[in-house]
Amino acid sequence: MWKNFKAWLYWHTHPIPKELRAFRQSVAVNGTDFVMTRATMADLDDMLAAEHEAYGGVDPWPRYIFEQELNRTRERLYVVLRHPETNSLVGFMGASFRPGIREVHLTNITITPHWQGREVGTFFMSYLMTLAKQSRFSRVSLEVAVANERAIRFYERFGFQIIRERRNYYGKQQHAYDMALILKNGK
Repeated sequence: MWKNFKAWLYWHTHPIPKELRAFRQSVAVNGTDFVMTRATMADLDDMLAAEHEAYGGVDPWPRYIFEQELNRTRERLYVVLRHPETNSLVGFMGASFRPGIREVHLTNITITPHWQGREVGTFFMSYLMTLAKQSRFSRVSLEVAVANERAIRFYERFGFQIIRERRNYYGKQQHAYDMALILKNGK
């Protein structure tokens, strides 16, 4: 019984698998090879530049928020995808692992404009759902701007459903949808 309790306690305080604490992995997306690693502070300037470019000069998150997120290594996972020849950032994804409610929350997904429409976002979402299932989480959630119809359709392709609308979530008159996907049996 003590062994089971220790395993439960460890999972609740360290929901991200040990293998994901630091890794470097070669992946192929739609016929193109990339290198995927866990994001660190060394990636931060590139992540901020990617967001700035992808959101047309608007910076949705200030630097200090990213710094806080990257420092929360026990329950947050941020991964970056880079082109191996140029080391340029292709995109990144962040997630919060919430073992108390068995949920993985997508906090951020950004693909640089040059790589949008080339299945990189699909790769990130598939990767996140695989991690959630392997770690026995039962739900994946996210927020998305009501005006971002392209992103809403993208998430709906994976089975996400709109749960509710949050008024003024991104600022005055900038509403968001909470969306969620229930994973079959947490598996």
